[in-house]
Amino acid sequence: MNFFSVIMPTYNQAHFIRRAILSLYEQTYPNWELIIINDGCTDETEMFISDFLDDARVVYIKNENNQGLGYALNQGLKVAKFDLIAYLPSDDYYFENHLEMIEAPFRQDKDVVLVYTGVCYDISDSLIRANDTESKGVRKGFEMQLVQVAHKKVNERWVERSEWISDDLFAMYWRKLTIHGSFIRISDITCFWTPHPFQRHSIISEKHGGGLNRVRSHYKIQHPIRIRIAKEKFWDEYELYSDFKNITPAVEEQESLKILIVGELAYNPERILALEQAGHKLYGLWIPEPRCCISTVGPLPFGHVEDLSNSNWQEEIKRVQPDVIYALLNWEAIVWSCSILKTFPDIPFVWHFKEGLSVSLRAGNWDKLIYLFVHSTARIFLNEVVKRWFEQFIPSDGLFLIMDGDLPKLDYFKENFSSKLSSKDGEIHTVVAGRMFGISDRELDILVKNNIHIHLYTENYHAAKAKQLAHYCRKYPHYFHIHPHCPPGRWTEEFSKYDAGWLHCLRSDNKGNLLKATWDDLNIPARVSTYASAGLPIIQRDNSGNIVAVEECLRRLDIGVFFSDFYDLSKKLRDKERMNILQENVLKERKQFSFDYHIPELISLFREAIKKKRNG
Repeated sequence: MNFFSVIMPTYNQAHFIRRAILSLYEQTYPNWELIIINDGCTDETEMFISDFLDDARVVYIKNENNQGLGYALNQGLKVAKFDLIAYLPSDDYYFENHLEMIEAPFRQDKDVVLVYTGVCYDISDSLIRANDTESKGVRKGFEMQLVQVAHKKVNERWVERSEWISDDLFAMYWRKLTIHGSFIRISDITCFWTPHPFQRHSIISEKHGGGLNRVRSHYKIQHPIRIRIAKEKFWDEYELYSDFKNITPAVEEQESLKILIVGELAYNPERILALEQAGHKLYGLWIPEPRCCISTVGPLPFGHVEDLSNSNWQEEIKRVQPDVIYALLNWEAIVWSCSILKTFPDIPFVWHFKEGLSVSLRAGNWDKLIYLFVHSTARIFLNEVVKRWFEQFIPSDGLFLIMDGDLPKLDYFKENFSSKLSSKDGEIHTVVAGRMFGISDRELDILVKNNIHIHLYTENYHAAKAKQLAHYCRKYPHYFHIHPHCPPGRWTEEFSKYDAGWLHCLRSDNKGNLLKATWDDLNIPARVSTYASAGLPIIQRDNSGNIVAVEECLRRLDIGVFFSDFYDLSKKLRDKERMNILQENVLKERKQFSFDYHIPELISLFREAIKKKRNG
């Protein structure tokens, strides 16, 4: 008769875990041991399971800190006494016949190495009318889940966090088992995979609202990580930030500032090291549990910033006594920042808001956002248009600066330019770094007929348009190209191969009325800096007569290719003389699209804010 070693990894799921354990105790198949791996829980898990720990069938392992799911599963495999391995994550549960059903194929066929059952994953009741609630095999869009699988114990190990973090962790292990025997599916639904916002895939995958920084925050990871957050999007922080971790900060002088960065950092978080390189001391007070996938919180993977405890933030600020608070933030940090400003009104507070205006309104934080602007010692606006827009709500006097909040570090503006693809084949090659908005099928046809290529560098956003993009690849195999995500360190080398870069080709309809301006009208997309690093002219639909911030910027610097329709665009992209002038202009102005470029005026603003606060 077969016995199961049931491995239960758990991290801060005290509110689920008893249900899971009781579902094992209620099995019709009695031959099992339970291996509970407490992977650094900080909740009341031990209190909830204490009455099970005296059972001789229960093995309990406790990690002082969270080590990750792969590590915990390997711990379980190492101590497992029996030849059949089953899994019971602490937020899931078995139906009473699960082990009995899953054991039979192992007994009947010695070549079987893995058995999986059907799984239930949602409940349809009078409050929630869910159509998709269960599967007789693998849920569409997912891999086999731990709770529905059992396998023979073999000499294979799970990928651990120190190696790689991926939503494909399960699939990677199942693939290892294929060489050891056959897989059997049991169509009976014998277990429940519990839906909730803190499932592993929801924390990791951008497709489900997760991301690198949510992983770091949720699991309290103190070191750089390697992670796959989308199909074609990988981040290796060891490689990405290796140069920054080893930088030598400038010697702090008598007039060096202690700068407290409050809230979170969005795109290009390493930019703030330019402040340290200018000789200033940096501290970080980060929002707990950020939900936005682009938000970065400490501990920062590039180091050089002293993190303050957000559980004791009042005392921490008193200890540090910063000269200035720099709130370089997104919409998510509004409430947090407001509390800090109200608690320490005597510390100069510089508010630098990037985006999320409409989101702030919908979230019910608009009053707090305006409070921050009104009561800040100094304000930093994304651009002149955003400044005018906010002056609809706030007084126009006081200290201010115009500066994009997400500019990358100058380190990414390299000199390793590549030869143009167009110099080799005589055709026009354009690039989209991110989402492709505003190009219809008919307009794409026009580009192709004029021998104009589009090179799309994939992001998670493309998952929803996978069929459409696959269609483009089949229809235009010579002109539509999809490439993997390009990290900042390769921007110049990779994107300089092309002739021009696309922004969102959206039509504005505000007719010059600021009240009708949307975020698309107010924003300057982050990809402007990306293209600037590579010396690329920037393609933008001509929205003359409307208020469009990015258009004002591109026209002022004369670095944009503005078009009325795609026939007009095709003609302009072929004007070599004009395109060369635009490229020269971008190369001349490119450094102003870096954070480092603005450090002198930013420090000057800080000093003025300090002076203003001292003088009352």
